[in-house]
Amino acid sequence: MIMNNIIDVHTHFLPKSYVDALKKNVVGDPDGWPTPSWNEQTTLGFMKKNKIGYSLLSLSSPHINFGDKEETVYLAQNTNDYGRKLNQQYSSQLGYLASLPLPYENESVDEINRSLSNGAKGFAVPSNSRGIYFGTPLFEKVYERLNQEHAVVLMHPNQTPVKPMNVNVGMPTPLMGFLMDTTMTFMNLLQHHFFDKYPDIRLIIPHGGAFMPILADRDAPYTKETYKSDMFAAMEHVYFDTAGAVFPRQLPMLLTLADPTHILYGSDIPYTNLSLANQLLNMFTEAGGVKAKFKFQAVNTASKLGHFIDKKPKLAKYKTLIDESQNMLTGADILTPRLRDMILHDNAVKLFDL
Repeated sequence: MIMNNIIDVHTHFLPKSYVDALKKNVVGDPDGWPTPSWNEQTTLGFMKKNKIGYSLLSLSSPHINFGDKEETVYLAQNTNDYGRKLNQQYSSQLGYLASLPLPYENESVDEINRSLSNGAKGFAVPSNSRGIYFGTPLFEKVYERLNQEHAVVLMHPNQTPVKPMNVNVGMPTPLMGFLMDTTMTFMNLLQHHFFDKYPDIRLIIPHGGAFMPILADRDAPYTKETYKSDMFAAMEHVYFDTAGAVFPRQLPMLLTLADPTHILYGSDIPYTNLSLANQLLNMFTEAGGVKAKFKFQAVNTASKLGHFIDKKPKLAKYKTLIDESQNMLTGADILTPRLRDMILHDNAVKLFDL
């Protein structure tokens, strides 16, 4: 059992076979975002610095399907075998979520069985693979097998099959496109009654639930009338991770809809750089403490010097940073010590039986 230390359920690894496949199949930066350098010491070093006791490794986007079935199956097996190797080498610190060669249904079921026998703690699936979205009835054998095992499944956003034209040109997909694809996939799950048919799949929605917290009140009446699905019930049923910047607004809003025992910590390293990930984690670990209160006082004092900073153009960037810090600290006020411990540790212990 992982005692007291933080558990990171959304952190990525980059096996050599996956990196090679990106170089072979993708022109430029995948999703418009540079592929970070990584080895296991990247993760272990971040864990040591931040008192993280256990990390669950998974692949990020792009998904392993680049259009060739044989390559997709190979990459699923190879990257999962590498995850197993790291788990065996660092059994008390690293686990892994196995990738599936979607949209190939039978091969995915085979990989579920193989990965379960190889110690996978769960599975990571793309929001869509080659334009076929998670939740579609085409993957019923996959869902049935996952449901039988009460499997934990982290759904990770993937590049949309068709990008909008002539808008946000050059914007990296992770900044907004990932949140759109996650939100659309959740609606797809509601449309196909995924949660009614497969109630024992323990699905993790990443990045603070994407846009769902702000769309729920707008879309819930439609899903109720048209899909005969209860969006509010579904949001209480699924799990969410905090990968990304969830303060000052996203996490407080999410907690008005989600079960607080279903919120999990995620760093999203190395795609979120280690320095920023450290800052984001500090918002949790320092919430409500003496250090946080002192920092808030200091930032609040600095913010009152805005009239001086406004007269010094070279200092403009510091005012922005001060304002941002003040907002983040204010948002973190929602975290009671108990809620903080649940998000950073207790909820994951129960979900993954650690």
